[in-house]
Amino acid sequence: MLFCIIFIGFILRVTGIHFGLPFQFHQDEPIVVNHALGFGSGDFNPHFFAIPPFVSYVLFFIYAGLFIAGKFFGIWRGAEDFICFYFKDPSIFYLIGRFFIGVLPGTLSVAWTYRLARRFLSRSVSIYSAAIMSVSFLNVINAHYIYTDMFLVLFAVIAYESFFRIYKKPFLKNYVISGVLVGFAASVKYNGIMLVFPYLLTHIFTEIKNKTVPKKIFFSRFLWSGIFSAFAVIIFTNPFSVITPAEFKDSFLKQAQAFWYMGFTHHISYSLYEGISHTITAFGIIGLILMVIKDKFRGMIFCIFPIVFYMILVFSSQPFPRYVLLLVPFLSIGGAYFLFSIFKINEKLGSNKITRILNIVIAILFLVPTVSKSIKADILFCGVDTRVESAEWIKNNLEPGSKIAFDSTFFRPALKQPYQQIERKKEFLKNQPGMKNLKRRKLELMIKAAKEENRKYPFYFLFDTPEGQGQFLETLPALPLDVNVLKKEGIEYIVINTASFTPGKEKFLEDIDEREEAIKEFSPYLDRVYRRVFDEVELTCLPVNDLDVYNRVEMGPPLRIYKIISKKINSENNEE
Repeated sequence: MLFCIIFIGFILRVTGIHFGLPFQFHQDEPIVVNHALGFGSGDFNPHFFAIPPFVSYVLFFIYAGLFIAGKFFGIWRGAEDFICFYFKDPSIFYLIGRFFIGVLPGTLSVAWTYRLARRFLSRSVSIYSAAIMSVSFLNVINAHYIYTDMFLVLFAVIAYESFFRIYKKPFLKNYVISGVLVGFAASVKYNGIMLVFPYLLTHIFTEIKNKTVPKKIFFSRFLWSGIFSAFAVIIFTNPFSVITPAEFKDSFLKQAQAFWYMGFTHHISYSLYEGISHTITAFGIIGLILMVIKDKFRGMIFCIFPIVFYMILVFSSQPFPRYVLLLVPFLSIGGAYFLFSIFKINEKLGSNKITRILNIVIAILFLVPTVSKSIKADILFCGVDTRVESAEWIKNNLEPGSKIAFDSTFFRPALKQPYQQIERKKEFLKNQPGMKNLKRRKLELMIKAAKEENRKYPFYFLFDTPEGQGQFLETLPALPLDVNVLKKEGIEYIVINTASFTPGKEKFLEDIDEREEAIKEFSPYLDRVYRRVFDEVELTCLPVNDLDVYNRVEMGPPLRIYKIISKKINSENNEE
């Protein structure tokens, strides 16, 4: 049974991992991938600490294996060929990354959820806990991505199992292993350090159980060995946080400013309800409470982390649902525990055969909302995308050489900039704030990998503040949200998406709706109506809102293409 559950989890996670390729339709994946490839230059300083570099280091070694294999079979002659291969078509890099960084740890977390639950619950409850994790919509979709979340969940669950090992056998080895696992969790994502709370509580309750003198509880050699192990791992996996402390501090503090008060209900009513279903969330919370009532010490050890973690999310987090992924294993176990508590009551009230059938039906129905949503997500991952559709339409209907302006670097037709435009980016490097040599080398490789095409379409990006762009080469060339300026630059078409909005874009839309001609629309929804997206929070890749997910027939944002037909605005104003 457990093997079948793990296998189902694997199939749900691996299906559709080719989505978008050779284009990148996840906003954060390039952060991890580009840093992993950048380490190939010999500079292992990420120069970016908003997220720890550990996952990028892991991916670097995976890519190193790919490089060695490719060189052995004569696919590329050296490192430059390898990188040029990436710039021409990064598909194999993303497929491998998604499998090893997303699918594999995501699947292993299903198995380890069973192991964690089995530490103090029955086999049937443990298996059902793994079943919830296996089909959880939020876990399934995030396992398709190259990011930190699946490794974080895996290390957190393994660490928690190790805490219960301490509680049962408080040996030095178990303390050190627990500390190492906490260190790896924090090395994947900084909030993994919060596992130190259950680690400390486990130690305190273990010492109380063993009737240790209170004064000696915090002077335990075992306790501090584990803490030392945790920080040793953090430094080992993120060495430049110590080697270049000023750079680390600056990047870390900037990222810290991106978190704010989210309120007590957002991550329950949106992230959890939409991510794992209302019933699993509610049953999970009730189950956690019952676990504390039944077994005070072990129940409190198990519940301390989700309580502390959720309070952090309330006061300092972002609205994105992936932030609650660490809560899903705990709610899965809590939900299974509460459901099977109900089953026990049913068995006492009714005959065994009828009761068992009823319990099986309830157990299946309990999973239906999140199972159906996970399957729907896989269908979308395997389908088309409005960004690809719109790019094909442009190639088939617009004159080659037509200049196009996009209102987003991400929510736009999947076109590649022509060779000449990439080459002209050299001019922008003079004003770059930092890492000029690395960016120059990247641009040289992009130019080398680029090829001349007959049907080329120069395109530009629209910003409220175009003069502030250039930190990333992919945001250039940048233009203001001003039709008059666009006309002077020879822009003939504008592509607008309804997923992202800025203050300047609202006024710009009023202008082009009044003056320009909308010639084509693309909608990912069943009714094919061009509208604002239903889920305006989760814009990283696939939405999580039920209304958005179930109304979709494909991925991508609604897009509208305008043809500029108006006269210059200044001329019109003068006539008036």
